Amino acid sequence: MILQIVLCLAFMAVGLVTMYLVLRRNRYPIPADGVQWIVTIMSVLLICASGFILALAFAYRADEVNSAAELDEPAEDFAFRLVSSQEDRHLAQFRGQVVLLNFWATWCQPCITEIPELDRLQRAYRDQGLVVMTISDEPLEDLNRFEDLWPKETVSGYLEFEALPEGFQSELMTGRPISYIIDRGGVIRELVIGAGSFEYFERLVKPWLDRV
Repeated sequence: MILQIVLCLAFMAVGLVTMYLVLRRNRYPIPADGVQWIVTIMSVLLICASGFILALAFAYRADEVNSAAELDEPAEDFAFRLVSSQEDRHLAQFRGQVVLLNFWATWCQPCITEIPELDRLQRAYRDQGLVVMTISDEPLEDLNRFEDLWPKETVSGYLEFEALPEGFQSELMTGRPISYIIDRGGVIRELVIGAGSFEYFERLVKPWLDRV
């Protein structure tokens, strides 16, 4: 998204600068010959096309945000399989506990850095009703090649990206890691984009652990 915006703005700037260089010596800012007309028209087309693409990008992003999983709304249920045993599980099965739902990937270095922090958090607050859930949308065979990276304490699962509700899919399009804090009633309370430390997640989950 950011790269697309930068490129569109750069092309618009190129079009404007080109028009300025071509017309700056004319008495009026109007093309004086055929070559200037061609360059001017091409520059205008470049500016208009870039502006149109930019508008589409913002419109798409607005739709994406509107379809994303929303705070203070119930988390949509989805099914996944445990990495360790391939048993089926559902997010809704953990209703009544505070869930830290984390989406990660083996190709994501911040995710790998974050995993020990999540394991530590699960050990520290398991008895208080916290479930740290680490989910990857990579195939099991890919995960098995990086077994040493697996979370050791969390509920570790995998699924196909298409199996996720649309709201979660929209957020994951921005990258990994992404985490949600879901309260005991199944309502999304916090969204964390990017890696977090033990202390950071601890501050987010403790208020919800204290609410029964």
